[in-house]
Amino acid sequence: MTLTLILLAIGNMLLLMAIRSLRAQRLKERHALLFAAVGVPFLGLAIWPDGIGWIAARLGIEYQTVLLLAVTTFFLVVNFNLLSIVSVQERRIVCLAQMVAMMAQKLHVGSAGGRDASSALPLERTADKDEEKEVA
Repeated sequence: MTLTLILLAIGNMLLLMAIRSLRAQRLKERHALLFAAVGVPFLGLAIWPDGIGWIAARLGIEYQTVLLLAVTTFFLVVNFNLLSIVSVQERRIVCLAQMVAMMAQKLHVGSAGGRDASSALPLERTADKDEEKEVA
């Protein structure tokens, strides 16, 4: 009975956190789905605590082995999902950095007024040298 209450509390807590964060727009939909996917097995085990034992009996594998396989598979799926999100974000950041660099290059070339691109990059240094020549 205590195990059922603990599993229900964990499952409900994860689902409620996902829904509240989604409503407050602190969490994207796919991350909320990940939290829901994490919470559903807890609720399933709370409703049917002997589910893993039933699966173990049907497959003819020991209870501990089925439990280990289920937990390992679950963590691998969650890890894969999180790593795919990180990979997509990393690609977006690289693309954005390249776009900013190209825009900065165009801005420097455009403000150089006819100078070539290699002399347009250090605009501040060129202006400093011109000021030094005027002072001397």
